[in-house]
Amino acid sequence: MRQNSRRPEISFLVQFALPTLSSQYGYPQPDDSEHTKIQEIPVRIGSTIYHPDVVYYWDKVPILLIEAKKEGKSEKDAQDQALSYVRNFPTKEYSEDGRRPHFIAITIGKNIACYRHRYELIKDDFKDRLEKLDIIPSFEKLLLEYGLSPEYKPVTLTPQTFQKDFLNQLMAIYNLDSDRKITREVVHNVSWQILSYLEDQRNYSSRQPYTLLDDTHKDRQATIRQLFNQYDVIGSLNAANAKEFRRFVLRSFQGTSLNQYMTERCIINFMVEMAEPQENWKVLDFECGSGGFLAAVLEKARISLENIKGIDVDNLPYIIAKTYLAIYFGKHKKSDIDLIPIKEANGLYYYGKDWDLIVSNPAGSNKYPLNDIGRVLENLEPDLDLNGRPDSFSEYNFSVQQAVRSAKVGGKICLILPEGLFSNSQDEILRKYLVRHCKILAIVSLPRGVFKRGTEVKQAQRGKQIASMKMSILYAEKIAEVIDGEGVELEDVNLDYPIFLANIAESKNKKDEICDWLEPKLNLVFEQWQNWKETQQLSEPSKENIFDLKISMQKARRFPKQKHFFENHFSSSELPFRKKPKREISSQTKISKGLEDIFGKQGDK
Repeated sequence: MRQNSRRPEISFLVQFALPTLSSQYGYPQPDDSEHTKIQEIPVRIGSTIYHPDVVYYWDKVPILLIEAKKEGKSEKDAQDQALSYVRNFPTKEYSEDGRRPHFIAITIGKNIACYRHRYELIKDDFKDRLEKLDIIPSFEKLLLEYGLSPEYKPVTLTPQTFQKDFLNQLMAIYNLDSDRKITREVVHNVSWQILSYLEDQRNYSSRQPYTLLDDTHKDRQATIRQLFNQYDVIGSLNAANAKEFRRFVLRSFQGTSLNQYMTERCIINFMVEMAEPQENWKVLDFECGSGGFLAAVLEKARISLENIKGIDVDNLPYIIAKTYLAIYFGKHKKSDIDLIPIKEANGLYYYGKDWDLIVSNPAGSNKYPLNDIGRVLENLEPDLDLNGRPDSFSEYNFSVQQAVRSAKVGGKICLILPEGLFSNSQDEILRKYLVRHCKILAIVSLPRGVFKRGTEVKQAQRGKQIASMKMSILYAEKIAEVIDGEGVELEDVNLDYPIFLANIAESKNKKDEICDWLEPKLNLVFEQWQNWKETQQLSEPSKENIFDLKISMQKARRFPKQKHFFENHFSSSELPFRKKPKREISSQTKISKGLEDIFGKQGDK
């Protein structure tokens, strides 16, 4: 024991607190030098060496760190000092397996409080903090928490513990940057580590990404091994934990260091509900991202794994989507995981033309950036208007063609597309291509700013959180097979049919979470869509959906008392519920002028 006359609180610890912990909670005796280290562990913080007051050990693994303060001292200061000890703990010399202590006790005078060291994502930063415990854990309880007790059995993870105790810890392990920003590499390696373990539980530590942690990170390797020993990961594979994994990834994506466009959960659910997938359908997402649409389809219709396919050219969403489905379907052998129908490839190649549903948020770039245009054009048309000159090689041009070609006749297509596609003069030929082969069922114009994005890591400080492009949901049914070289003239195309059109106005409160205000509006549109399918008329909305929308507006503090709810909270271009339209009018639901001009021959239809 190190002597320090300036620390009278140490005398209290030795004489009162430690004996109490020993007699009532089963901790080692104060004079047990093997397991009770009093001011012995040197912790370097900057250029100064400090010694935590007490560190309890078992099997040479630090179990509990105690920081003592005098009466009247700040608990927050004590927490900060204890956290600095944990962060800088000398694991190489003073931890048998490289682990840091996960539990901390703080005494201020005669008061004692216990905490658990945790990691969590707060806004854009990944931070560690101390979570206060309701009771002092027994030493036996701590041994179980660390997996050091002879009676220990791996714990099955619930969605809550999967996120708090497992995923956050993996995120901390692979977050090697001092600024603790979440990067593409961190999210990729967390997902890859889970997938690597599921593929080979015995040899995962000899494979990447585990082996990417070099000799300077042996403590992190040790923590990975401890995590997979502590928890029954294989027994925790189920749909609930899969959904928690995806929520965890989406929360990570909402930082400023990821070059991804994120489709909000409420938009995904709206599109899948609109498409009404059936159990025997085949479903394709040719730019699947993290697998959000496939996840929603599986949840909605319980389609078999063999009948879905997701494709993405980027390795990050490919790994995420494959890991998600492995957790969802309980796959934990490489041979089974290899059969999960997620493919890392260009989604514009040929993948068959017998799909019942094409659902996706494809890239909307006005250029095609990859160097495989020759192979893409083996599947798609370079000259839709047959004028002898290639059309614009844009990603969304090819994406629309791919969706139309891949769906079978009678199949459904549900895409998120730039609204300019429906009005720009340069996209006229693509609009003709759509109506030549599809019956347009609905177009829902989304407000600006509902798609979050990040930037590459090197541009993290300049990254924007919101993509400002105006987007719309296109829902269509394929009615004619695509024949190479047929052209897209419209003389033989019937456009005299009603189309459901809706516009959703932007929220004035930018601080709200997007789905908090967007989901109630989408619910209203969906209710009108359901009625439209039956009667081709709009109807009075249900009280439940109106109430939900009212609550969302109240939360935004912009819902004053009004005589008439609809007049004051729907723009003139939104759904006019007060009067039912006449039977002969296909819809009074309006969108932008450009969208109204898509099908000029229809008039108001």
